[in-house]
Amino acid sequence: MNTSKGLNPTPVVAVGLLPETTVAIVPVRITYVLRSLRPALDSLFPMRDSLDQSQCNVLVCRQYVYRRDSLALSALGDRLTIVTHLAYRAQLGVIGGTRVASCGYAPEPMRRVTLSMHMSLYWRKDWRIGARNSQLNAELLDPCLVSALGVDATKGLRGLIDRQLVDFAAEADTAIPRVANLQPFADSLWRSFLEPTALDSTNTLWLVLDPQDVRVAPFDGNGPSFRTALILYARPRVVAGAKPKTSARRLPPLTLADVPDGFDVPVAVELPFREIERRAGVLLAVETATGRVHVDSVHVRGNADTVHIDLDVHGVLHGRFSLVARLRWNAATRELQLDNLDWSIESRGMMSRMKATLAAPLIARAVHRATLGGRVPLGAQLDSVRVELMRKLNGPVGKGVVMGSSVSGLHIIGVTSTATAFVVQARLVGQAGVWFQ
Repeated sequence: MNTSKGLNPTPVVAVGLLPETTVAIVPVRITYVLRSLRPALDSLFPMRDSLDQSQCNVLVCRQYVYRRDSLALSALGDRLTIVTHLAYRAQLGVIGGTRVASCGYAPEPMRRVTLSMHMSLYWRKDWRIGARNSQLNAELLDPCLVSALGVDATKGLRGLIDRQLVDFAAEADTAIPRVANLQPFADSLWRSFLEPTALDSTNTLWLVLDPQDVRVAPFDGNGPSFRTALILYARPRVVAGAKPKTSARRLPPLTLADVPDGFDVPVAVELPFREIERRAGVLLAVETATGRVHVDSVHVRGNADTVHIDLDVHGVLHGRFSLVARLRWNAATRELQLDNLDWSIESRGMMSRMKATLAAPLIARAVHRATLGGRVPLGAQLDSVRVELMRKLNGPVGKGVVMGSSVSGLHIIGVTSTATAFVVQARLVGQAGVWFQ
């Protein structure tokens, strides 16, 4: 027999993965323990029941009592199986109350029945787990054969049990989506990824995950639980300055995707030049306040691994002078270094012509101090990225729902500079999972 009463029986369909290689892929593996469904299903199928008043048809009346064992739930692939065992006794009679046959009454043992139901699980578009295509079976292990009045009690009892099993299947198709609702978890994780996170105590460095999409994996049952995954796609980066503005974006429509082995999060740690210019300008103004040359403004620009620092000065030196450095990541100190920071050839020529080379060491020393000796310590920021990502992917997220994750590696891919910022490109890899118990 086949029943299905899901509110949205149409499953979601798989779509192509996002093509951009810079997108972070964060699969959160979901383990849904089937025993969490048992209370709702138990309420639909009482542990004990009886037909206290005789149910009559023409001349024959039936009456029964049953008790059942606990529901045994198991999964294989996308198939959920529910099995239980009934013990029953029943009697047949004629209108007026005369019992003509019975089975399962003392001194006889109660008769036994094995009930089983198989159904397919699927993702509904409202982020709930749907059930459909129920297949039902009632196996009466002990016959209750009666020849009186030409009535076969076994057949009649099977009809009663089949009808109750059909009712249970229809109610289960409705109850499972009501209980197995992953929308709150998915929405909470989505909103967590939308919110920028401060990486320092002064709220000047921010982790922006910028989620783009979220998808789910098909169900994969493995006995006492079934597994699936929620897969987030994001464009993470680290930026300095004021808290980035975010736009409220609703959880995207649910679609299917294959689940990767673990998460792979490329993250770009950006240090905008405007922040370097601001800090350097303040330091250089103080450093050169009593000297023969004064720094009016600082401008930083980059091109791949080359960095230019332009200074607008007045005094003994007047005009715009430039220093040039090469970018390099120092793995030992976990710093972005400005190697060979020195005046450009053009600036050296200008200083020579202006006979103001004595001022050059002062300016160079001030720039060196403003850039922390030509070092930009970004290792701590990368550690903060790892900590904050783990904070979003660990801990209890609801009653009976626990999320856990770990980072197995943090790798530097490369360093570069754009027209507006220093950029360290890193990659975090690891595992994340959540348990619904």
